Amino acid sequence: MSKKTSNNKTIFYSKRWYIFVLAMVSTFFAIMGAIFGPMFLFDMIKRADGKSGREAGISLSIFAVLFSLFALVGWFRVYASSKPLLRIFKDGLEINVIGASSLDGVMFIPGWIRIALLIVSLQGFKKQIGWIPWESLRNVQLEGLPMLRSLVIDATIVYPSFTGDTQSATIGEKIVYCDAEFKDPLESVFKTILMYHQNPDARTVLPSLHD
Repeated sequence: MSKKTSNNKTIFYSKRWYIFVLAMVSTFFAIMGAIFGPMFLFDMIKRADGKSGREAGISLSIFAVLFSLFALVGWFRVYASSKPLLRIFKDGLEINVIGASSLDGVMFIPGWIRIALLIVSLQGFKKQIGWIPWESLRNVQLEGLPMLRSLVIDATIVYPSFTGDTQSATIGEKIVYCDAEFKDPLESVFKTILMYHQNPDARTVLPSLHD
């Protein structure tokens, strides 16, 4: 499924290095808190002035729990992003939606708030595959300022789910990807989707979505 037309890529992967770094940093702080929190809490280690460090132990233990949750979300995203984030087929697009939240597409929201919402709502551990037939793709555009751009795909998106022999689906209306999510430049992804959307003849050599 890696065919190309006119040197255009049809498979786009997630930018994983920064997710890996965040997961590693969160894991490091979680381990440090888990080690030193109980040691201060049970007076195995005291403050520099010789007094009890129980307050520090409580704080470090809380931080250990919080960073453990951040690390879990981070490692899940590292695993989930090993598969393509977006693929272009003859009959439509396939999107890989990882940890989507209601704050996606909202600019100037601090990253830690997004992560906190993903943890509290458990949406950070959710991965969905969505299908967008070409005829249901209404519009694709870039929005936002340089370095803060988002790729907005406005379409009827089918999210299939399978339970035994039973297939069901939910319907979405829009998907927003930020600049940091794709390994390739966001403008390149946008132009490739737009080219195939406007040129049905170029799609004929691509594999089918349902092969």
